[in-house]
Amino acid sequence: MTRFDRQRCDPPAGQGAIAVAVAHGDPYVAAGISALLRSGTDFNVRSGPPDGQAVDVIVTDHGGGIAAMSSWPRCVDPPPVLVVTDQETGWQIRRALGAGVHGYLLQDCSRHELLSAVRCVAGGGKYMGGLVAERLLDSLGQVAPTGRELQVLQLMARGLRNREIGAALGIGEGTVKSHVKALLGKLDASTRTAAIGEAQRRGLVAAEAPCR
Repeated sequence: MTRFDRQRCDPPAGQGAIAVAVAHGDPYVAAGISALLRSGTDFNVRSGPPDGQAVDVIVTDHGGGIAAMSSWPRCVDPPPVLVVTDQETGWQIRRALGAGVHGYLLQDCSRHELLSAVRCVAGGGKYMGGLVAERLLDSLGQVAPTGRELQVLQLMARGLRNREIGAALGIGEGTVKSHVKALLGKLDASTRTAAIGEAQRRGLVAAEAPCR
C-alpha cells in the first residue's frame, strides 16, 4: 500500500458520511465494491455516475476513470476519482494518472485497502496500491508512444499493411513507415510481430488474433 499526501488522507473532521458514487463498468465488481463500502459506517453509497449530484468520490474502472476526468465540465472541479481495475500494466496506470485520477487499486485488493483508499481520496489525498506503485516505477524508463503511433499500432495488431494503415488514417505510406520505425524503437523490437507482442505485454493493445 502506497499513500501520498499522508497528512490529507483522512476526511476533514466534522463531516458527515462520505458520499461515494460507484460507477464501475462491470456490474459484478460494482456490486462487490458497493457491498464492501456499505459494510463501513462512514459511507453513503449510490450506484451509477453522479449525474450532477454532489459526491465526495467516484469509484470506477480504468476506462471510466479516464472518461470521467476528460468529460467533466472545465468550469467545475470534478470530484476525486478512484480507479479499481484488473488492468495493471505500467502504461495503463500512467495513462490513468496522467488523465488526473486520484487513486488506483487492483480488483483483488482487500476490504481494508478499498475503504482506506476511498477515505484517503475523499480527504484530498492520492492513493496507489503497492503493486500498482511497483508497476508504475518499472515503466518510468519506457518512452510512451504518441497518440498517432498508438493508432498505427492498433491497426498493425489487426494485420493491416502500411498502405492500408495510411488509407485508414488518411496519411501517406511514408509517414506510416516513420511511425512504425519509431514504434520498433520504443518497444525495443526488431520486427512488427515482436513489437505487437511487446505492446500486448505492456497492455498497449489487446491480445487478440489479427483480422486476417
